[in-house]
Formats: sequence, structure tokens, C-alpha cells
Amino acid sequence: MGNEPQSTAQDRKLPRRLRVGGLAAVAGALVAAAAVGGGFYWHGQRPAQRLSRAMAALDAKQWEEVERELAGLEGAAGYEPQQHFLRGALLLQRGKPYPALEEFGHAVDDPALRVRTLVLSGEALCRAGDLRNAVRLLSQAVEADEDAIDGHRLLAVAFDRLGLTDAAEAHLLRVAELDPADPRPLRVLGQMQKDFEDYAGAVESYRESLRRDADQPDRQELLLELADCEIKLRQYDAAMATLAQASPCADRWTAEAECHYGGGRPDEAKRLLAQALRESPANLRGLMLAGTILLEEQDAAAAVDVLTRAVLAYPRDYTARFKLGQAYRRMGDARHAEEHAKVAEEIKQVREEFSKLHQKANAEPDNADVRCRLGQLARQLDRPDLARVWFRAALEINPRHEEARRSLAGGPPGKSAPGPPAVGHP
Repeated sequence: MGNEPQSTAQDRKLPRRLRVGGLAAVAGALVAAAAVGGGFYWHGQRPAQRLSRAMAALDAKQWEEVERELAGLEGAAGYEPQQHFLRGALLLQRGKPYPALEEFGHAVDDPALRVRTLVLSGEALCRAGDLRNAVRLLSQAVEADEDAIDGHRLLAVAFDRLGLTDAAEAHLLRVAELDPADPRPLRVLGQMQKDFEDYAGAVESYRESLRRDADQPDRQELLLELADCEIKLRQYDAAMATLAQASPCADRWTAEAECHYGGGRPDEAKRLLAQALRESPANLRGLMLAGTILLEEQDAAAAVDVLTRAVLAYPRDYTARFKLGQAYRRMGDARHAEEHAKVAEEIKQVREEFSKLHQKANAEPDNADVRCRLGQLARQLDRPDLARVWFRAALEINPRHEEARRSLAGGPPGKSAPGPPAVGHP
């Protein structure tokens, strides 16, 4: 007994009423703590808290969490628009755009949800292939909130698919402004600018994209495209610096050869060309540069041999046809020279018509016929990838456009469509 801890011995000397009162106080504190804990639990289950967690989970694309919080919101009075919005988002994520649109229709008039509902409705319409109505809703979203970045992203996609490249570029620029860390809008913008020969603009876009992220998944292609634009602008030193960052390959060696040739170093250009053409015998740029150098050296027969290889591999390339005609003329073969010059002129006319119709497509967003014709012209230029883009753009505007449907399926042009020029082999 004498070995008991001092505090225990003293407790036994306390009057019973004090000991009981102390226990009652402890019990009261425990009850109070339980009440506070229960209050926090109840507060966490309130609709406002559930909605906040659901929206955060939606932003993080944590779909199971969205579903859990939505289940807790079901039946909560005054939260009907929010329930419809969350149901719509889940349906869209599951690949059901039309049911999602029905749900969004019950949420779009809620001021706090309007912009997000319009953006997701636009995404649903994009997935359903109704691009014109998607553009209408997405435009309302960015008018209501000019910083709605997802609205701008989707508008860029929709306008590009409709063949409205000027509008697509404007929204890509806005996305790049709103998210200074995202390299992709400028990557895509650079490709578009390069396709339409705005090489200075493309260089600026490519460089900024690389500054934002130097290790993009398609870094090699990006570097080669950037160097190509720099070469077009005769910025040979800049192009060589860009190419030094790319992995060794035939396209890199060919581009380096172009830099050396442009800089007055033909011997180094020829060395790199030989290396490139050993690895990739049908490399168009390599063959074209090799033929050009041979013409400069007055070796017309060898130029004909090289340029014939280029035309056989790329029969609808204007420059290859034109230069082959020149080589035949240097040899004194007027018949073959005229034949290739004629085909080159026909290809040139197709390219000119394509350029004019592209401007027309930008000015006439609802013209399916002009987009179908652009697809046919792209086919004649041996660009099946570009042709598919334009045929699909025509069908986005008019799903019943028979000529576009037949062409997209690989069928021949209809009677109303002009046929391709006669582009034969040498």
C-alpha cells in the first residue's frame, strides 16, 4: 500500500462529492466533444459542402468522387440545377453526349453554372458532330467569361474542323495567353502558320512552344519543322543551331545540307546529301537539292536521273516536275521538257485554286461545296490527309452532302466535279 503512486493515494483522501463532481466534469467534456465532432460531421454533409467537393473533383477529373458527392446531393431542395449539371458532366464523360445535353438544359440558366454548362454543352455538341451549334454555345461562354480557357480550346478545335483557320488561330492565341505554361496551343499554331507559308509567324510560335516545354513528346518533329521555316527565311545559322538539337536522321542531314548550300558550302552539302539519300533514297527534299546542285554544276544528265526519282516518288509535286523539265531542256530534249512543264503548270493551277478557295472557305463558314472542292483539290495534290480534313468539314456543315460522303469513302468524283489534271510519270 505504501508503494502506491502519490497521486493515487491522494485521490483516495478526496471527499466523495469532489471525486464524483470531477468525473461528471470529465463526462460532460466528452459529451461536448462528441457534440462538436458530430457538428463537424453534419456540416461536412451539408449540400453546400458536398457541392463544393463535387466541383473540385470535377475539375480534377475524379469521376468516382463526383458520383459519390452527387449521390449525397440527390433530393436536396434548392440544388436541382447543380444536380442536373453534375449528372450531365458524368454522362458526357461516359460518352453519352445527347443525354448529357438534356441534363445541361436544366442547369444553363443558373448564373453560377452558366459558363461551365455552356462549355460542356459545346463539348457534347463537338462530340456529337454538331459543330455549328457547338460554336454558337461556346461563343456565348467566352462572351460571358473571356477567360473561359476550355471554351477557347474547344472553339479552336471546332473552327479548325470547319476549315475556319483564322478563327482557330485567334482562339489558340487566347489559350496561350491564358495558360502561359501550356506549349501545345503554340505548337499547333506553328503548324498552321507553316502550312500557309507564314514562316516568320511559325518560327515565333515554335520557339515559344519550346521555351515553355523543351521536352515535348514530338520534339523531333517540332525541331525539324522549326528549322524548315528558318531555312525558308534564309536564317541558316539559326536553322543549324535548331538542327543540332535534333536526333540524327535523313531529314536532319538534308536540312543541314540546305543550310550549307545556302551558305555557300556545296561540298559539305553534297556530303550530307549522300548520307541522307543512303538512309532514305526517296527523300524528296534530298533529291530536289541534289538535282539543283547538279544543274548548277551543268551536269544535266545526272540531274535528270535524280529528279526522275523524285517525280516517280512524288508525281504531283510541282517543284520536282518543274525542275525535271528544266533538266530535260538543258539536255536539249524539248519533248520531255514540254511534257513536264505542262504537268507542272497544271499542278500550279490546282495549287492556286486551292489557295483562293481556302480564302473563300474562311469567308463563308456555311459553304459545304467549297470545302468539298478543297478536298478534291487536296487529293489532286497527293495530300489524302488534307483531303479527308476538308471532306469532313463539308459534312460537318451538311451531313447529306453526297459528293463529300462519296469522296471521303474513297469514291471517284461525281459528274459535277471537275476531274484532276493529267499528271503522268516521265
